[in-house]
Amino acid sequence: MMNVEQPTNDEPESATDSNTDDTTTPVARQRWKLTSWLLMLARRTHLYAGLFLLPWVVLYGVTGAMFNHQSLFPRVQFQPVPVDVVRATSMTEFPAAGELATQVIEALRSANPEAQIEVLTGSEPEFTNNLMFEVQQGDEKKVVHINPVTNDTEIATIPPEDFRPDRLLSDTRNIELNPNPQDTAQEAAASIFKDSGIEVHGAPKPFGWTKLNFLVSIDGEPARVTYVLKDGHVDIFKYDGSPDMPLRGFFLRLHTSHGQPPTWNGRMYWSLFVDAMAIAMVTWSLTGLLMWWQIKRTRRIGFVVLATSVGTAALMYFAMQNFYASNML
Repeated sequence: MMNVEQPTNDEPESATDSNTDDTTTPVARQRWKLTSWLLMLARRTHLYAGLFLLPWVVLYGVTGAMFNHQSLFPRVQFQPVPVDVVRATSMTEFPAAGELATQVIEALRSANPEAQIEVLTGSEPEFTNNLMFEVQQGDEKKVVHINPVTNDTEIATIPPEDFRPDRLLSDTRNIELNPNPQDTAQEAAASIFKDSGIEVHGAPKPFGWTKLNFLVSIDGEPARVTYVLKDGHVDIFKYDGSPDMPLRGFFLRLHTSHGQPPTWNGRMYWSLFVDAMAIAMVTWSLTGLLMWWQIKRTRRIGFVVLATSVGTAALMYFAMQNFYASNML
């Protein structure tokens, strides 16, 4: 019988456990071929999905860090303020979180003498964000950020919004259409509620802001018209093919873009790739687990890493759950 070369420890388990000599039954050979094919499919899916979605992976990774750190690739310039400057101000009299909570409780007791108000045991008063104040200096906006806990301070310089297009027909801000399309839709909504067995008291209230966007030519100049159905507001801006936001804001908007518009356009196609990324991330986790399991010598340390990951994720889940339960942002 011909000897089969033994694979190394780094090869998949399916390769070490399979036997392809003449004594293997046809059913076993077919099962081995199917298993090998499925494992190969999983590895190729993991690989090529990652290659195809690489731009989106980089985008979400970089913009995620940009959301978390305002000074990363900033359009805004930050300048730290010396500690001595801050200490010479009235910030030395600014109350700590616990002291301010006590003052708030006393004010609540005065306004509601019949209520018993006490701080819950184990609850620590916390500020949600920095103190921020702005002033205008020429075309620039200056914003001071003061950490209410450490008093660390910096001044942000926001340049003028030179990326915004010029407004056209500026005297026209609202228009009236007859019949009003919003009234038509509102009447239809009332009928839909009624026919669906939902009791309606009065006219349904508008929810959200539906807009109509289109391009026109005004005196030979391209313009973008935005009509708001809810109140008839209209915005008319010069159109030059560029988004009315800085480059940093555009990439952040790509990160947060979600939902599907009623028309097939760039945003709709983008939403398909958002779905593809969601599916790919789940798929990568499953195929990654599968490929890890195929390499026997990595199983033990893999279990340790996986257990650490799950435990850390659980701790962070409950920590964030507690944060959002006890804080209003």
